[in-house]
Amino acid sequence: MFAYTLKTALGFGLGLISLCGLIVNLVVVIPVYRLAFVQNKSPIYVISFINIVTDIVNVLMATFYLAPSIIFETYFFSKEKTGAIPKLMGSTFMFCWYLGSITQIVMAVNRLVVIYYRRSDLFTRRNICILFGFLIPFSLLLMYMAQYGFPCCAFVFDHTVLSYSYYQIDDLDNYPNMFIDLPLNFTSSTIATICYALIVWTVRQSTKGIAASLNTQQLRRSRRNREVTYAMQFCFISMFYTFSWITFRTFPVLIGDKGLEWFVSISTAVTINSSANALVYLISNQEVIRNLKSSGFNVFKRAQTSSDAAINSTDGHSVIRHSHNNTTTNTSKY
Repeated sequence: MFAYTLKTALGFGLGLISLCGLIVNLVVVIPVYRLAFVQNKSPIYVISFINIVTDIVNVLMATFYLAPSIIFETYFFSKEKTGAIPKLMGSTFMFCWYLGSITQIVMAVNRLVVIYYRRSDLFTRRNICILFGFLIPFSLLLMYMAQYGFPCCAFVFDHTVLSYSYYQIDDLDNYPNMFIDLPLNFTSSTIATICYALIVWTVRQSTKGIAASLNTQQLRRSRRNREVTYAMQFCFISMFYTFSWITFRTFPVLIGDKGLEWFVSISTAVTINSSANALVYLISNQEVIRNLKSSGFNVFKRAQTSSDAAINSTDGHSVIRHSHNNTTTNTSKY
């Protein structure tokens, strides 16, 4: 008989959040695909498309497996967490997580090269496709090593903790965590932080150069708002990613075996992280918004309105170039 408990309510809550994340990702992935492969806009959309696809897989599993398993307190088709289905889900999740972590690095370095070093010739669409042609098999290799190459400890979907867990075997060391997961998570967040810090500094410096020559407070405020928008778009995705893996690390230490209901915060943080990329594009990327409005959900239809305005381009190099041109124009007037 179905019993409604706190765990049941938390499972429903996680399912609702995951479903919302799935909808947002499905809405955004279509215009991102068009911008990346149909309209051949900035190569950054190729990176974003791959990132969103991995996010879709994660929220799909959270919506249709993890949340129901929490609600009904079962692993489905298996009596133990080490069964084929929980381990398959865990392996799929880890592949997407590894690829997503590496994609965070690629995206941050891409933004740094384009904005800070003003080089847009290195991350061409062709080079990015070649790069991911290596990174996808590499992520599969990492997943296989973590899940099947070590005697302990496979990553599984675990309804008993309303989240995910490593399957610990006696006193064996958790080698996947020691040699793969923690180093990759830390490296990804560190590189992203350094890159985005340099990006924010670069945009601030260029904006200061413009603001010094502006005549009205309104224009200065507009420049400032644009600076903040770009800083948010650059940093939010990395912030959600870092928050999700830190939550996974800290909650077991802080809570232990008591108050397991709080562990749903881990799966919720992961779901929010898997929705962050799409949310940032849907809220702050005008090119994606215009493309969605003009072409709807027709995957292969080109947007009928121009979306090449420099101030809204995801190619940060155009921001610096636009800033430089405005500074030159204002200077020439005098």
